[in-house]
Amino acid sequence: LPVDITEEEIRTVFKTYGGIRDIYIIDGKPAGTNKVAFVEFDGGDGAQRAIHALNDEYRFRHDSEKPIRLSIAQPKHSQPQAQGRSWGG
Repeated sequence: LPVDITEEEIRTVFKTYGGIRDIYIIDGKPAGTNKVAFVEFDGGDGAQRAIHALNDEYRFRHDSEKPIRLSIAQPKHSQPQAQGRSWGG
């Protein structure tokens, strides 16, 4: 994601595919590089719909070199699995 991406920009695009519970934006590594975001949907198939429609197609900026890439976040092994959460981002 662009370094200047905002939560509102992400929400505007992703709310088309389902209710959004939360959005987490993480700075790229090293600092100043593209960002990463996790979009938590309220449930249902919002994450799958967003992936189907946007993955490798949508660009937040017209001059972006590459489209965004989406996938379902995999829980860390040390944390209990969350029930009923759909992630995309």
